Amino acid sequence: MVILRSSESISWLDDVDETGQVINPRHELFGKSIAGTELHIPGSSGSTVGSDRIVNLAARGHAPARIVLGRPDPIAMWGAILGRIDIEIPGSPTTTVDRAKLRTLGIDDEIAELLARAAELLGTEEFVPADHVQVAGVSYKTITETGLELRRSFAKRYRFRSPNVTINPAGMDLEDWESMGVPGDFAEKQREVIELYLRMGATPTITCTPYLIGSMPPPFTDAFLSESSVVAYANSVLGVRTNRESGLSTLLYAIAGYGPKYGLHRAENRAPRVEVRVECDLHGTVDFGLLGYRLGEVVQGRIPYLRGINHRPTLEELKVLSAAGAASGSIDLFHIEGVTPEAAQRLVPLDRIEDRISVDRASLDEVKRSLNTGRPEELDLVTFGCPHASLNEVREIAGLLDGRKLRAGVRLWVCTSRAVKDLSAKLGYVSTIESSGGHVVADTCMVVAPIERMGPRTTATNSGKAAKYLPRFCRQNVVFDSAEEIIARVVM
Repeated sequence: MVILRSSESISWLDDVDETGQVINPRHELFGKSIAGTELHIPGSSGSTVGSDRIVNLAARGHAPARIVLGRPDPIAMWGAILGRIDIEIPGSPTTTVDRAKLRTLGIDDEIAELLARAAELLGTEEFVPADHVQVAGVSYKTITETGLELRRSFAKRYRFRSPNVTINPAGMDLEDWESMGVPGDFAEKQREVIELYLRMGATPTITCTPYLIGSMPPPFTDAFLSESSVVAYANSVLGVRTNRESGLSTLLYAIAGYGPKYGLHRAENRAPRVEVRVECDLHGTVDFGLLGYRLGEVVQGRIPYLRGINHRPTLEELKVLSAAGAASGSIDLFHIEGVTPEAAQRLVPLDRIEDRISVDRASLDEVKRSLNTGRPEELDLVTFGCPHASLNEVREIAGLLDGRKLRAGVRLWVCTSRAVKDLSAKLGYVSTIESSGGHVVADTCMVVAPIERMGPRTTATNSGKAAKYLPRFCRQNVVFDSAEEIIARVVM
């Protein structure tokens, strides 16, 4: 068996193609196939639907034969468990979980066995109620036919025992998919995915910003969240205790009503390990997105403690910081001096700092250059709302478009939740955007919609997270800039 080793984490969503070849030219395994290998990696980065991608590789015969992880990682771990791939986490404590005890909690034998296997890999015997669960893996594009069949199987036999289960964005606006240009065969599969989740008992929030619509547990309570930007935001800004779960782990925990207590559920594991000094002023969401992207690249899975930010960040700035850091690396918790709750209340010790780095304007400018792979004059699609746009962001874009028209051949989407779209319509923002030739789309975003089948080849965004996934996962050239600069290029 060929042994492949990498010091870099793998984003299963866009670093590896459907044949198992590493397609990210910046990854040290670029050009190599992981199929049939013994793969040694620190863990997974980027999207938490990576577990579904691993299962899909296994179903096609293109997965590694064995995965060895440097740290506990539910994404690779659950992909391996359900894909029947041998997996090892050498540093985890040796534990044996009592299956009979899980059954006394009312957990079905099959689910109990899966949970016990996961907990043993994670080095814990303790389980806590999964009262709040956010499930990723909702777009048919991300889970593919393999993931759909897996969910069909679970939906035939189980209902969610967790009382509060919300779900991530789908691959289309469920009410207006035809005007988006979504292919009919995709729409049929996507509707089935949603129907399966509803049958199991999910609440159809269908958003990656549940905290904007009142769906989030209280601070300092345990939750099981699997949307990467939600995890970072909930942990860091709201003080919720959650690990960066996978779409499949949260699906199983919601069925069981319980999940393993490990990692960031424990206060002692929430201490920062690297101090980051921000040595430049930050202005607006683009700068915070660039900062998050840079953090994901350099902190290498460790919890950062940020100093030197020149103002108290807005909700939107914290949102994009969380999203970009989770996408480019695997940041699931950060602390900002005097801002985030555990840092402001001095609830985390600073004596475990093992490294100090700085971020300056030159490093942020370099990130911005690397994200721009397209030519502005070739724009087909302009997209905002990754993560889903807040009411403030919809209002800002409506103001930038007011009284202006998009140039011919350019589509514009503002992606948001159904709840925010409805409120934006009442306030007149939707009609303003539509009058310009744009659209406010709910339930989806540019990354998980099948835009590679819908015509665009060059897409503009102000989201660091979207700019990460669009090139390889969506086959797009990218123009990355602020909303003001992007809109100025496409209006008459």
